[in-house]
Amino acid sequence: MVFFAIAAALPLRLSGWLGWFRGPAMTIIAPISTPLAAVSSWLRPGERVGASAAPEGDQELRRQAEFYKGEYLQAQQQISELEQIIQALQDGVPMGSRARVRRLEAVRVGADLSSGTILVSRGTVHGVTAGTVAVATASPQHLIGVVTSVGPTVSTVHAITDRGLSPPLLESILLGPGLIGAGEALTAPRVQLRPVGDGTLIGEIGVNDAARVQPGFGAYLDDPSWPTSAQRLIVGRVVRTEPTDRPLFLRLVVRPDLEPMRVRGVVLRIPVEGSEAPAPANSAGVLPGPSAPGSGGER
Repeated sequence: MVFFAIAAALPLRLSGWLGWFRGPAMTIIAPISTPLAAVSSWLRPGERVGASAAPEGDQELRRQAEFYKGEYLQAQQQISELEQIIQALQDGVPMGSRARVRRLEAVRVGADLSSGTILVSRGTVHGVTAGTVAVATASPQHLIGVVTSVGPTVSTVHAITDRGLSPPLLESILLGPGLIGAGEALTAPRVQLRPVGDGTLIGEIGVNDAARVQPGFGAYLDDPSWPTSAQRLIVGRVVRTEPTDRPLFLRLVVRPDLEPMRVRGVVLRIPVEGSEAPAPANSAGVLPGPSAPGSGGER
């Protein structure tokens, strides 16, 4: 820790070369900082304010409902992909491939609020690569962020709530909390969300689509600019709509159920080599989804 304190005080031209030591230094410091980060997240956990007010049994039922709803949505995408493959075989068009991922649990060992990133205890020696998607450990349907840099034993995850996030937009479909009918995801309202730096994401939506959306609706990622392994994960919940300068559009405000910067740990969805190849989208722009959530291992 003294090393970083001294480095921070030095002028940039003198301290720049110290960046070379970051990987080896974090290999030594990470085991020490892990308990400190755990204490910090215990004192202020990642759940949104008000979530802990619900009885534990209700919270568990909600987590289970989210899990199976997510599985259903991902199955819909996979069915859509299989239909596209059949069509591709008939037309001689190259086929896409579903994403296969290896799940790896990692604990938070640090955070940088100014850059909207957290450090987690996995790196290149564990197979982590840049672009790996991070989800919440206890609620694996919730998107936390994406890995932007990787060291030997520590990786940096950029939270979806930070304004500097790249890709900067998260195109999502909006679905109610109840059961989802067949094909409903294909006709659901869509919105391009962007983080604004206060823990929420906003996007503009037409008044006709806004009439079909209520507070509590979930925003599920459905964006071809994001890795296939991130598709149909939960970005957050609709909290309200606001007027805009354009009378035919409303501003939609979405807040994640979990505070990405406060989670105790993440599950890294590491793509299996060759499984992130893009697949053709159908007429609704829906891409194939990731493998269903679960604990560790390749499906």
